Amino acid sequence: MTCVNCARTIEIALKRKEGVRDVEVSFELGRVKVDFDENKVSEEDIARTIEELGYRVLEEEGGKAESYLLLFSGLSALLITALMFYPVPYGLYVQFLLSTLVQVFGGWKFYKGAYNSLRNGVAGMDVLVSLGTTGAYVYSLLTLLGFIPGSPFFETNTFLITFVRGGRFIEERAKKRALRLLKSMLTAQHSEVSVLEDGNEVRKNVRELMRGEVIVCRPGDLIPIDGVVVKGRGYVSEAVLTGEPEPILKEPGDRVISGSILEDGLLEIRVEASYESSYLSKINRMVESALSEKPRIQRIADTVSHYFVQAVVVVSAATFFLWVKLTGSMEMAVQFSLAVLVISCPCAMGIATPLAVVVGISKALSRGILIKKPSSLEVFPLINAIVFDKTGTLTEGRFQVVRYELRSSEALDIAYSMESFSNHPIAKAIRDFAKKNGARKVELVGCREVLGRGVECGEYFIGEYEDENIPEDVWKAVALRRNGEVLAVFYLKDTLRQEAKFVVSEMKKLGLTTILLSGDRTETTKFVAKELGFDSFFAEVKPEEKKEMIKGLQEEGLRVAMVGDGVNDAPALAQSDLSFAVPHGVDITKQVGDVVLLSGVAKLPESFRLGKKVNSKIKQNLVWAFLYNVVGIPVAAGLFYKYGVYLKPELAGLLMALSSVSVVANTILLQAGSGRD
Repeated sequence: MTCVNCARTIEIALKRKEGVRDVEVSFELGRVKVDFDENKVSEEDIARTIEELGYRVLEEEGGKAESYLLLFSGLSALLITALMFYPVPYGLYVQFLLSTLVQVFGGWKFYKGAYNSLRNGVAGMDVLVSLGTTGAYVYSLLTLLGFIPGSPFFETNTFLITFVRGGRFIEERAKKRALRLLKSMLTAQHSEVSVLEDGNEVRKNVRELMRGEVIVCRPGDLIPIDGVVVKGRGYVSEAVLTGEPEPILKEPGDRVISGSILEDGLLEIRVEASYESSYLSKINRMVESALSEKPRIQRIADTVSHYFVQAVVVVSAATFFLWVKLTGSMEMAVQFSLAVLVISCPCAMGIATPLAVVVGISKALSRGILIKKPSSLEVFPLINAIVFDKTGTLTEGRFQVVRYELRSSEALDIAYSMESFSNHPIAKAIRDFAKKNGARKVELVGCREVLGRGVECGEYFIGEYEDENIPEDVWKAVALRRNGEVLAVFYLKDTLRQEAKFVVSEMKKLGLTTILLSGDRTETTKFVAKELGFDSFFAEVKPEEKKEMIKGLQEEGLRVAMVGDGVNDAPALAQSDLSFAVPHGVDITKQVGDVVLLSGVAKLPESFRLGKKVNSKIKQNLVWAFLYNVVGIPVAAGLFYKYGVYLKPELAGLLMALSSVSVVANTILLQAGSGRD
């Protein structure tokens, strides 16, 4: 695929087939995803349809053939130019022969693309290139044969094809380089690994691995599954997944996550989950889902590109007739009308947004930031306030019981049993404390967790305890009650994350109002807010009230981002203009945030800087593409000819190729530097 209209052509053609329910075509990754009824259409039918449109399935395009064809076109163009300045016998016929070969073999790709796009009701860049090169070639042939007056310019169509193909060649190589990381991650599932069977190593596809099997990993190997080290020692890099550059020592008993790379050592790893349920596979699915979504600005650009070609053809025709009427010169009219056709570049507009989005997602992923919704990239520059949920986001989320009061002999056993029905960090802390102190499980009936409040079992309830005599160094107090009577009180404390103060400080440097939101008592929340430097705070906010708090801030005119655990804060995160989830061991597929900070809240400032940079690149690309066409088309049409400013078609073609290449080059700059740039 050479432009977004190619993707549109494939999408329209496949959607017309009986049995095809949905089609997603990613121009950026060169991927097609089809949801179809196997009883009505087969994979072979779908592949055949794509190939009939002129595209190849499951093959890399380009390669040596493209390089040789480009070289031949370029040499032919140079030879034709030389023959123009140094005439030789039958020189015009040599020019005609070379031009014909380039037009047929070099231009066939454009003809095929133009035919297929028009057949499906889409006019893309191939239509303009085909019209321009054919017009130049036919005009030159007619003048050579003496049917019309004028001089042939066989160099025009030859240079046009060379420049356009050359531009696309450079553009494609640059795109592949820019997307190498993302593509390598999304195709990791096709690799094979060494599996131990009866003491021997056999090669096996990653998708066929079963739980309990043992794989062997050597230095440089990608660990394709989640597992546990059973033998060996080695340093594993999780940089691709978390952005953390330092390798981690793994020994027997340590867990490893798929997508990690073994940098040194030899490991035997027991498979703990199938590839489909592995960490890497989940990220792959989330990234692919993100790439299928188009930001609003991209949808607008695609619509403009769709109608742009028709408008250019009309302008080109008008240019031809006006110059014929004004000057009577067929040659001049052809030159200007062809220049209009080939200088116009919908491709620059078409790739401006999707390429920046994909490079941005790839860059973010390499830094431990998973952008789930590309549309969020448009929101980053608009945010002026950010709300942090305290527990698990700015704190370690690992509570410890620092003191307790037991007013009943069986209270510890009951508390231990009741907290077994909850996965909340506080419940886990009380459960661990009780177990450590010899508690045993007892039979309870009618147990259920009350979200945000505690656990209820018949006449018993364990949940938050409020009392004016709670010690100042305590963050949370939890009481076990029977019909309202207090049987035990547990006093707990959490620890602030080491990076928390830095993160809040960096967000303030970015010009955001920082707000702390917590369900904890006022004294604790006030202490944390002051310690970390927050502008303001809200305390004793219940989970169901957090959404209304966000809504209230928005009604005050603020554009609000929120950072939370991605599960317990789901309603509030959904209400915010931009949401960040910090998983901390939670299944990433359950995260509701627009952005998932895979390696923790420390990546928040970098995600903001990167998001703003991507947004800036999109705007730069679109402004450049727009201005290029606004300025280029009038010049190509000869509007400034009387001032000596005009463009020959071949120069217009070169500028058109450079316009797309410049958009790609500008976008690739996103990969340079860090998120702090």
